[in-house]
Amino acid sequence: MNTASFVDRHIENTAADWWSRLRDPALPEQAMLQWSDWLEADKRHAAAFDRACDLAESATAMDSATREAFVARYVPPTPHRRSPPRLALSLAAGVAIVVLGAGLYVGLRPAGTESTRQYASERAGHRDIALPDGSSIELGGATSITARYGRDERAVDLEAGEAFFRVAHAERPFVVTAGPLRIRDLGTAFNVRRTGNRVTVAVTEGRVRVSPSATDGDAATVELGAGREVSFDPETQAMRILDVTPASATAWRGHRLEFVNEPLASVVENVNRYSARPIRLADADLGRLTFTGTVEVDTIDSWVSALPRVFPVRVDSYADRLELARQTSMTRSQKPR
Repeated sequence: MNTASFVDRHIENTAADWWSRLRDPALPEQAMLQWSDWLEADKRHAAAFDRACDLAESATAMDSATREAFVARYVPPTPHRRSPPRLALSLAAGVAIVVLGAGLYVGLRPAGTESTRQYASERAGHRDIALPDGSSIELGGATSITARYGRDERAVDLEAGEAFFRVAHAERPFVVTAGPLRIRDLGTAFNVRRTGNRVTVAVTEGRVRVSPSATDGDAATVELGAGREVSFDPETQAMRILDVTPASATAWRGHRLEFVNEPLASVVENVNRYSARPIRLADADLGRLTFTGTVEVDTIDSWVSALPRVFPVRVDSYADRLELARQTSMTRSQKPR
């Protein structure tokens, strides 16, 4: 085995060992700090820990032969030792914990410190993230988040894009900050889309509490149940509440983008997270036009080509972009029947 392979295997072994150790509620705080320091010491450490979490989650569906192979991935057999190595025991115990349904609780840093991880998806991409507490996040195209897990709160910042959250129950609150909005989970599955400071939150299960992130108290707080959606307009500072079906709330997971009375500028920005050629507005005033409808991410060029039928625009096509300019001609295509 060459040096690089030995180092990689050692990192995976250590990640698996931490995966198991962190499930002990009595783990000393000093050990938690050591885990955090290990994660931050090398970007390969965090990636290996993610792989250990993913593999451990999949253990619930493993048969005995597959589970043995899973353990062997981290700790090859050592025939010259009478007793199994510590890493094999710890990982096997971790697998047993998953199989018995004990969950994926991970000890965290002491109060005042936190574990921070950043995640992102590519344009037109889709990424599934398994968080260490058993919660999960699905990222839509060109989406970026930062997860900050502390002793008192599980916090996620949605910097841009769209994400679907399925939150595991825990005493520590789960809070998503998306620009001007703060979304607190109340035992829930929900979707958040952020376009600059325009934010839409849709609940598919349970309830969430939504409030402006800069507001103290509950004066501007709204509580949403399943089948409800709130949209925050940064220009009017108003929150509009609508009924929504689960399929519509997470349409992007089915390769569709759905909009209701949304400014064209916001629509274009969201479509650009999936478009092979960026769409640009040559006239900023066009961005104030409102659009209601569905955009199929696999046929974006066709959607753009149809816009002159409903808006006073023309489409100029370039090798690197599509541009929407104001239509100055008196002749426009007829609206579709």
